Amino acid sequence: MQSPPEKAKSIFEFTITDLNGNEVSLDRYQGSVCLIVNFSTKDATFEKVLSLLTPLFRKYHNDTRKESPDEIVQRFESSTDSSGMIGEIFTEIEVNGSKAPGLYKYLKAKKPGNCGGFINSNFTIFLTDRQGVPVERLNAGIHPYTLEDMVENLLR
Repeated sequence: MQSPPEKAKSIFEFTITDLNGNEVSLDRYQGSVCLIVNFSTKDATFEKVLSLLTPLFRKYHNDTRKESPDEIVQRFESSTDSSGMIGEIFTEIEVNGSKAPGLYKYLKAKKPGNCGGFINSNFTIFLTDRQGVPVERLNAGIHPYTLEDMVENLLR
């Protein structure tokens, strides 16, 4: 059951729609540090951000595939199977305005950023602790080692 964003205590209280149209409860990630990223495969910086996230996924996830950014884009465009890419990929959503899902309303309320909660670009990264509470809001320009250090600190 999904909580109203203003009353939620963690991301685990939300569901999100997967690429097959199924509702997925985020409580399955309890105990995990999570990176939640909005992105577009058509964005010019897609490959750059993918190169930032893929090594982290490979380091911390057991079931990885070694795919190039082009192969991942091709899989996005030709298939609904997202297992094992750079984490789980969910359906395209609006992250601003009235159509934003409760998860993004919650994330932006907890970590509003410089634009008062508005997400002004693709690849905004929300980092959560193991309890599902957002601890950082980052942009795509973050250095990979800095992001890895942040994840490592949360895993301790």
